Amino acid sequence: MQIIAGKFRGKRLEWVSNATTRPTTNRVKENIFNVLSSMGADFNRVLVLFAGGGQMGLECYSRGATEILFNDTSPEARKVIQKNCASLNIPPFPLNDLDYMKCLEKYKDRVFDIVFLDPPFADLSAAPNAARYLRENGMLAKNAVIVAETESDDMQFPGFDVRVKTYGRARIYFLKLCK
Repeated sequence: MQIIAGKFRGKRLEWVSNATTRPTTNRVKENIFNVLSSMGADFNRVLVLFAGGGQMGLECYSRGATEILFNDTSPEARKVIQKNCASLNIPPFPLNDLDYMKCLEKYKDRVFDIVFLDPPFADLSAAPNAARYLRENGMLAKNAVIVAETESDDMQFPGFDVRVKTYGRARIYFLKLCK
């Protein structure tokens, strides 16, 4: 795993290697960020709700994000995020170890430009529930994009314009608030 673009382009990142965490491949990550750019996403305030090793948030930082909030319940994942921040010589960003809904409740006064939702594939309700909470609580900026990664090809996201890309087993849902 490595940073694809920006000021840390080419820098290698550690990743979590366990049965429940699967890092997004460089090819898929590059495609995700190409779509985000084509959608006019602002890489400023970022929430990475199921952070794994933190690569999606750190990719945003490399591209100019100023505020990143990480959350992952795995102690191993949080250690990897801390190591990755240290290896890039950047100060650690807020790093939570909360259930995803508790994390959203804790930060419901915040507004985000990009939100990454990459829950364990077996949890089919996490991404739709998190997206609904973000929408209903006004936590999304005007042009915000939610990126939800799952295996399911029939996820429903009421209140959002949805664009779907498939990469092998992974389906990436790009969500923008309906106008």
